[in-house]
Amino acid sequence: MKIYEDAFNQNEWFIIGSLIVLHGALWFAPKLFNKLETIAYYFYGVNVVLFFDHTISVKPWDFYDVNDRSAFQFMDFLSYISYGPYSYFFVYFYEKYKISGVKVIFYVLIWSAFSMLMEWIGLQIGLLHYDKGYKMYWSFPIYLFVQTLLLAFYRLIKKERT
Repeated sequence: MKIYEDAFNQNEWFIIGSLIVLHGALWFAPKLFNKLETIAYYFYGVNVVLFFDHTISVKPWDFYDVNDRSAFQFMDFLSYISYGPYSYFFVYFYEKYKISGVKVIFYVLIWSAFSMLMEWIGLQIGLLHYDKGYKMYWSFPIYLFVQTLLLAFYRLIKKERT
């Protein structure tokens, strides 16, 4: 097990601040979806992060660690929960602004760029620690795939709703 630090510092405060701000925004945002849809979009984000973190951040790949230690900690769990509002707002703004046609491509590209920015911030504050030569730009196609899949999930739900 690798230990990067033992202090409660900026990476933990970032997680706590993100949880408060993002969940506050989720709570106060005008409702566009019913409760079941909201939960589905929320848990899509949480589960996708759990899937990828427990696929490419563990052996045999072990490309990166989350937070202060390579072992799973409670703050890691809280960081995964913070991804729920991101996936919800991805669909929320897509629906609210009626993104369609070629704009969908730009929408996904903008959100993928935003995801890269958030990953970069995570690197700067010690939330993420790359290992075995992992490069940040390797994450970009993952973001493109995950967000495109979320739009397909949204469209499936919307089709069933109507």
